[in-house]
Amino acid sequence: MAYNGAKGIQYIKNMGHVDSVFPRQVISSIEAHTILGHVRYSTTGSSSAVNAQPLVAHSFDQTGIALAHNGNLTNTRRLHHKLLQEGQIFHTTSDTEILLTYLFRFRNQGLINAIKKTMEIVEGAYAAVIMDQEQLVAFRDPRGFRPLVIGKLGEAFVFASETAALDTVGATFLREVEPGEIVAVGPDGLKSTFGQSRSGRSLCIFEYVYFARPDSVIGGRSVYIVRKTVGSLLAGRISAKLDMVIPSPDSGVSAAIGLAETLKLPLEWAVHRNPYLGRTFIEPTQAERDLAVRLKFNPIKVLVKDKRVAIVDDSLVRGTTVRVLTALLRSAGAAEVHLCIASPPYKYPCYYGIDIPVASELAALDTNFDRLAVTIGASSLTFAEPEDLYRAVGNDNHAFCTACFSGIYPGDLAE
Repeated sequence: MAYNGAKGIQYIKNMGHVDSVFPRQVISSIEAHTILGHVRYSTTGSSSAVNAQPLVAHSFDQTGIALAHNGNLTNTRRLHHKLLQEGQIFHTTSDTEILLTYLFRFRNQGLINAIKKTMEIVEGAYAAVIMDQEQLVAFRDPRGFRPLVIGKLGEAFVFASETAALDTVGATFLREVEPGEIVAVGPDGLKSTFGQSRSGRSLCIFEYVYFARPDSVIGGRSVYIVRKTVGSLLAGRISAKLDMVIPSPDSGVSAAIGLAETLKLPLEWAVHRNPYLGRTFIEPTQAERDLAVRLKFNPIKVLVKDKRVAIVDDSLVRGTTVRVLTALLRSAGAAEVHLCIASPPYKYPCYYGIDIPVASELAALDTNFDRLAVTIGASSLTFAEPEDLYRAVGNDNHAFCTACFSGIYPGDLAE
């Protein structure tokens, strides 16, 4: 968290859960007209305190800027090498420092112009918020890979990565920051300009599948309704005889409800989720992910014994969670375990902010789904089709980045 204090821009950062890094007594002691916060899910650079955002750059006169960024730059390596040759010293391994470096270089031209010049240099995905002593500015890459929204709380403006964050603090949703848009909040209120011409919206469709909270709204569409609709459409693709539907907690819940309602089957919460453990997808190593899944879930044996069950998950990426869930349900006595995935096969790596940089980690590289089901331990494996997802979001694939499913990457990949 960075904020404008009596001594210029100050910050608090550490590793751990939000409530441990920012206890109430710390929050209540901060007096500032502008505050910038960030919870980091590391996709570029190691998971360490030094990489925690917001990143802050100070000048000799104690003025400075603070930056928070969601996404991935695709020309990081080239720019990093170029800046090193120019004598730049880096303190982190995060691509956000590339953004910060250029913004700090151009800051004397004003934040808006600094952002415009930086947007001409960097490539890839960025939904970002920057502040100095006078104003707060939000900006988004020309394709709008990552969501960024504007809200209002009293006389204050709030920027957030999704609408659920606005709801939490009681702010009213105003609108989304448009692709390529720069929105500044200062003494004169809210002002908007565009840094680069928009080159076609490419919102990451995986936001609807997994990343966003179900109580958020993206592009005017309820994330919950999108996931439930995909589950309903998935029902028409399942040939197995089933006794019940079980959601994979918690990301498979919305789709499982749609599936169960359409098939007219009971929805049973037959896998208990430990509420004190976070998302296993973002654990940094495979060993840690495996352990986290086993600590996180426990089946209710009396519900699944001798039953033909469908376990519904939002996606199949590495396959860590579903392998463990399938094994747990079988050990609990399930007669059959049918795996239903509420998205198309994830077959290609992402370079825009999802931590799947290596294609060899992807479970669906094996396009023989019967064989893949066997390796997972499932009786069958059914995926939603791309058209199911497009129908659910109310649009075609041209409005979204679908590279993880299609292998078609928007724009030019620099590396």
